[in-house]
Amino acid sequence: MALRALAFLLALIFMGGCASEKTGGPVELTFITGFDASGTNEYLIKTFNERHPGIRVKLQVMPMSSDTQHNQYATYLISEDSTIDIYTLDVVWPAEFGSAGWALPLDAFLPLREREQFLPGPLAACTCEGRLYAIPWYTDAGMLYYRQDLLKKYGFKPPETWSDLLRQSKAIQEKEGISGVLFQAAQYEGLVCNFFEYVWGNGGDCFAGDNTVAIDSEPAVEALQFMRDLIFKYKVAPAGTPTYREEDTRTLFTRGKAVFMRNWPYVWALAQDPTKGSLVAGKVGVAPLPHAPGHKSAGCLGGWNLMISKFSKHPQEAWEFVRFVTGEEGQRITAVMGTHLPTRKKLYRDPEVLAKNPYFAQFYDVFIGARPRPVTPFYSRISDILQIEVNRAITGSKSPEEALEEAAEEIRKIAGFK
Repeated sequence: MALRALAFLLALIFMGGCASEKTGGPVELTFITGFDASGTNEYLIKTFNERHPGIRVKLQVMPMSSDTQHNQYATYLISEDSTIDIYTLDVVWPAEFGSAGWALPLDAFLPLREREQFLPGPLAACTCEGRLYAIPWYTDAGMLYYRQDLLKKYGFKPPETWSDLLRQSKAIQEKEGISGVLFQAAQYEGLVCNFFEYVWGNGGDCFAGDNTVAIDSEPAVEALQFMRDLIFKYKVAPAGTPTYREEDTRTLFTRGKAVFMRNWPYVWALAQDPTKGSLVAGKVGVAPLPHAPGHKSAGCLGGWNLMISKFSKHPQEAWEFVRFVTGEEGQRITAVMGTHLPTRKKLYRDPEVLAKNPYFAQFYDVFIGARPRPVTPFYSRISDILQIEVNRAITGSKSPEEALEEAAEEIRKIAGFK
C-alpha cells in the first residue's frame, strides 16, 4: 500500500510538472487604466500577485485624459484584442461597451446579495438592459459647498431647496459683497452634469419610463430657465458663469469670493489647505444639492468601474482580480492610499478609511442619492447635443424651450425613440 501511495504521489507531481510546462507558468493578465500618481494601482497588483501565485497581473498605464483612454480602448476592442483582460471604464461607458459586445456580462459573478453592498447609483451606471457589464470601483458626485461661517453669521441652515439657495445667496451677497453661487456652465461635459442635477431636482429626466425622450418636458425647461435666471435675472451667479469649468469656480470659492459652489469632492482637501491658497480653510461645509419642493436631491454621478474584456482568454482569473480590487479590502486600500471615494456603503463607516479621510463620512448622504447620466450606448452623442443646446440657452442665444426642443429632436433621431 505504501508503494502504491508513493507511486500515486509521484504521478501527481509529474502531472503537475507537465501542466506547468504546458501552461508556461502562471496565467498572465493585463490591467489597463489611467495614470495614478499615488502608487495605489501598483500596490493593489503587488498584493494580489503575492496571494495568487497562479496568476500574474501586469499594469498598462494610459494618459489621464478620459477621451484618450476611450478612443484607445475602442481601438483595442473593435479589433477583438485579447491581450488586455481588464479595463477601467468611466462611469458613462459601460452601456456603450456592453452594447457593442466588448464587455463580458458579470451577472453570474456578482450575486444579488453582494450587489446590495454597493451604492445604488454606481451600480445602476454599470447596468444596461438588465445586464451587469462592470463592477463599481470608486465614485464621485456633484455636491454643494457652502461657507459655514457666513451661514451661521446670518442665521441660515444649509439650503434644501433651490428657493432656499436663492434667498440665502441674495441676502448674504448684499451684505458681504461676494457672489451668491458658483456652478459650471461652459460648453463641455461638466455643463451636462450640472444641467441634469437641476433637471432631476425638479422631477425631470432625459427619458421617460416608456422610452420616450423627455428632455424637452416642462420640468426640464423650468430647470434650465432657473439656471439662466441665477446669472442674468437674479444676478447671484457671476456673469462669467457660461465660461466656467471646475477650477474656475474652485479658485473663486477658495479665495472667499462666493457663498455657495457646486463642485466635485476633490475640492474638499484643497478648500481646507491654506498652503494651496485657500482663504476659507476651516470655514467650509458640504451638503447634498438643493432641489425643488416635492422632489429629491440628486448629484450627478462620476467615478470609475472595472470591466472584463469579452475577448480575454482568462475570464475566471480576470474576475479574481476584479473581485479583489472592488471588494472591501481593495476599496479600503484605494480609499486610504488613493483617497478615492468607495462604492461600497460599509466603507463610509470604516475606521481605517475615516482615520485617513474623516470628511468621507460627510459625503455619504450625497452619494446615496447620486444618479448616473443616461445609461445608454448613445450617451456620448447625447452629451454633445446637450452641451451645445444648454449652453445656447444659458447665454441667451436661444430660449430654454427652443434649445431643449432642438435637443430632443436630435436625441430622438439618435436613440430611435419617440
